[in-house]
Amino acid sequence: MLNSINPYYYKIVIQTDIFLSMKKSYLLSVITLLILISSCKKDNSIGAGILPSDDLLNVKFSDTFTLFSKTLTDTFLRSDKLAKNYLGVINDSKFGVQKASIAMEVDRPNTVYDDTLMTTFTVDSVVLFLKYNYVYGDTTVAQSFDVNTISNKINETSLYYSNTNQFPSSGTVGNISNYLFTPTTNPVHTTTTDTVGIAGIVRIPLNNTLGTTILSLGQTILRDSSQFKNAFPGIFVENSTAAGKAMAEIDISSSYSAIAIFYKDKNGKARDMRLFTSLLQYTGGVTSTRVNSVNLFSNTLSSDVQNTATSGLVSDSVNYLLGQGGTTIRLSLPTIGNAGKIAVNKAVLQVTQILANNPKEFSTPYTLVLLKRNTNGLLDILPTAVTSTSTSGFNYVSSEGAGFIDSIGLDNAGNKIVRYSINISKYIQNIAAGKEVNSDLYLSMYRSGGSDGTNNLLNSFALIRDNQIVQFNYTPSRAIIAGSTYSDARYKMKLNLTYTVIK
Repeated sequence: MLNSINPYYYKIVIQTDIFLSMKKSYLLSVITLLILISSCKKDNSIGAGILPSDDLLNVKFSDTFTLFSKTLTDTFLRSDKLAKNYLGVINDSKFGVQKASIAMEVDRPNTVYDDTLMTTFTVDSVVLFLKYNYVYGDTTVAQSFDVNTISNKINETSLYYSNTNQFPSSGTVGNISNYLFTPTTNPVHTTTTDTVGIAGIVRIPLNNTLGTTILSLGQTILRDSSQFKNAFPGIFVENSTAAGKAMAEIDISSSYSAIAIFYKDKNGKARDMRLFTSLLQYTGGVTSTRVNSVNLFSNTLSSDVQNTATSGLVSDSVNYLLGQGGTTIRLSLPTIGNAGKIAVNKAVLQVTQILANNPKEFSTPYTLVLLKRNTNGLLDILPTAVTSTSTSGFNYVSSEGAGFIDSIGLDNAGNKIVRYSINISKYIQNIAAGKEVNSDLYLSMYRSGGSDGTNNLLNSFALIRDNQIVQFNYTPSRAIIAGSTYSDARYKMKLNLTYTVIK
């Protein structure tokens, strides 16, 4: 049977599986046993394909391993060049305060008139429009947002992470107070001729002096993207307080997201100049768009989370998982060896939420994924996950190393018990065969970004479930999860392993 040597503690429950339960008929058991004895057919289990053809099926075993799970708070993620950025504050009694801010470059003005019209002008108003697609959390709590200019340029070929401090404010140019995210109501007029309005727009008034400063840069700078970026590196948008219970997914690739300068030329004619957050680029004679932004996240974690992370314990009985680089959970698998050869039939990590989310504030995470550090030291999908890239640019990954939300019943208080069953059969097979190093894994809600400075795949990640594509990204989800030493056995985190000894 499997010889498992763990430098820590774990429990093992071993049972011999005669492939059919005693509830099956005696005749069927006999037929099955005769087939197994008389056949020299190779096992079709996962992992059996890597074994020599003369290895024959022996017998199956089931082991249950207790894991070490530790909540980590010193986490961050690569968050530059993302079309979708989060904005807002979530103040939650269980996790604490989590803030999402955005540093972004804006393009040079879309329309620049000649000197005969721009020698004299009058700025009427300046507005920042930000289109958002979804809101996570409680939209009934108002928030206030400041818009600041930044003095440091965002380098389009550099990597930036969610905890960067490279974009300090160089001056406040606008703000809005007591704002409520209302995705489907209260349409916003984005132009002087718009009589219908657009839903899901954050409208932040900016100072007229900002418009005057930009218009006064002159035609040469206004018509050249590089010179304009040197003169106006970008803006920083944030909620400067700890008040709020929601975050919005801002689409800075949208044609509605822009700084709009409404002014009158020297003839008194109304003009509209736009500085879009989606930047024009020219490659090989082809015009396309890109974004150049950094989504920043900061946290003031609750005492429960902080005490758990700093407890000094090797493993936590309760783990806290917070999206957007807030916290992650480090998993240490038991040492897996074998006397002889084994074929892994199935290896499933069982993860269970122990405290239901308030539906008004947070939905339960739809997907949890296991990550491992790649050769660049960044967290990425398991090496056994099958990846490919579609024509739309999304990375599609098989369900190896991913678990989808699954309700398994109610707890004693009537709350829904949510469990994630994460299949890692191929990964464990590779460990058992000595083809993969048994190093720490990390439980998260998203993958990490890559090391290529021109591209970031953080939120272009999808999983295949039942032949259907399920897309998700780095939403501000959170979950409280039982560790392997949790008091209630129903919730304990564990690795269930079924394997076959090959002789």
